[in-house]
Parts: sequence; structure tokens; C-alpha cells
Amino acid sequence: MSKDFAVGTDNDIQIDPENGDLIMAEDVNQSEAYRVALGTNEGELVWNEGFGLNHLSLLSEIDNQPAMEAEISDYLESHFDTFVSAEITGITRAGRTATVSLKIVTIDDNGNEQSTDTGMEVETDGFD
Repeated sequence: MSKDFAVGTDNDIQIDPENGDLIMAEDVNQSEAYRVALGTNEGELVWNEGFGLNHLSLLSEIDNQPAMEAEISDYLESHFDTFVSAEITGITRAGRTATVSLKIVTIDDNGNEQSTDTGMEVETDGFD
């Protein structure tokens, strides 16, 4: 079982208001870690500019689902040792936002495959 930083729906790290400690989330399938990794745009973190998925590149492939899956898979494989595969299960557009739903398969500590559903949102402004 792994632990990750807990984040809210706004992707901000959660802090316990009573003691000021970071809230940790126990996450058997690491869906929280994948959500954070996929939601971080490349270069967004000034202390680790190499971390993050290139959302602009991904958006250029928004109508090519196999290319998007390949790009997401390559990215996750380079950052997670237990990553096996990623499959796009849906893309929903609402205004300037596209929500990409994913099924991610990983290997757990016992060598068993685990599946998790997660997603990411990307701005589509200028691509519609």
C-alpha cells in the first residue's frame, strides 16, 4: 500500500486545519498519484520543470485517441515503475474543457494487476 499527498477537487494539496500537517491518502491503486501526474502540465512546477505531461501536445491529438493513449502511456511508464497500460475510456468536451477518462492498469506489491479509473481535464481553447 502506498501513500500519496491528498488533493482536493481543485488539485491543491490538502492541509489538516487542526494541526497544519499535510493530509496523506492511503491509496492501494495509486489513482491519486496518477491524477496528480496527469493533471500537471509539463513545466508547471518551478522546482521540477521536467515533471508533467505536455498538455499542448496531447491537445494536438485530441481527435486521435490511439496517439493520445500512446503519449499518456509513454509519460506514465517513464514516471511509474508499476505502470502496465492506459486506455482512454471516454473524452467529454464541455465548452473549453475536455475531460479524458482513463482506465490505468498497474502491478501491485504482490505482482497482481490492479485497475483504476481516473481522468484529467485539459483546456481546449483554440483547438475547437
